Amino acid sequence: MNPDEPRKEQQRAVNVAIIAGILACICYGVSTTLIIRSLKTDTQVDRRALLGIASLGLLLHAYYLYDALLQPEGVQLGVTTMAALFALVLAATSTGLAFFRRIESLLAPAYPVAITGLVIALLFSDGLRPDPHLGEGVIAHILLSISAYCVLALALSQATLLWIQNHQLKHRHLHDVLNLLPPLQTMESSLFDLISISLLLLSFAIGTGFIFVDDFFAQHLLHKTVFALGAWAVLVLLLAGRTLWGWRGMVAVRWTLTGFVLLTLGYFGSKVVLEVILQRV
Repeated sequence: MNPDEPRKEQQRAVNVAIIAGILACICYGVSTTLIIRSLKTDTQVDRRALLGIASLGLLLHAYYLYDALLQPEGVQLGVTTMAALFALVLAATSTGLAFFRRIESLLAPAYPVAITGLVIALLFSDGLRPDPHLGEGVIAHILLSISAYCVLALALSQATLLWIQNHQLKHRHLHDVLNLLPPLQTMESSLFDLISISLLLLSFAIGTGFIFVDDFFAQHLLHKTVFALGAWAVLVLLLAGRTLWGWRGMVAVRWTLTGFVLLTLGYFGSKVVLEVILQRV
């Protein structure tokens, strides 16, 4: 057997993944064009064509990300790979909601953002070396945690748009931008869909963390867990408040922002707590 054959086979796989990533960008671009054209002409977009092309883009995107994550040397969790993951979560969540809600206009900015994240991964290599020691359970915990954070960030953006839309309608400041947004009820339903998805992902992330992460206290993960559980509790209370007391509008925005801040502190603030406040390296 030629000793260079495994290396050539690996390079072929990388090339196929890159082509898949490029084709995914094209699918997202075509989907964006269909949406913008329908908005300009004030006509209904062909939902079957739009969601079909976008779904093909998601499959190609997922193939590229799978190849980027699982390197021969280990699991790659660098910045550019995470950008591709964020792009996939954003596009997949938005497209999934579009199957059940008429939110095509909200996909217009979502797909270009997804293209940006994917292009970053295609053009730039990660400086972080792949980790060969991560188990499947820990990998699942990390990916679920990042996905939950991405969906909650998307929910916060949706909550902000909902508040602006509600404020403008109340004060009769009707701008052209408002006409591009879905109806207020659809916007609100989509917001709580996103919060529910984020809560589900966060629940699985916390569960897999407790099951698969060893030496809990030795790894100084207590701060991260406390913040994550706090965010989980906030999201549960928000959904309960909507069901029991009809929470909506600015109340939903505040609670969504609170959950997002807690999760941000959990993922990024724990490093500050350890290295700055407690002065541990």
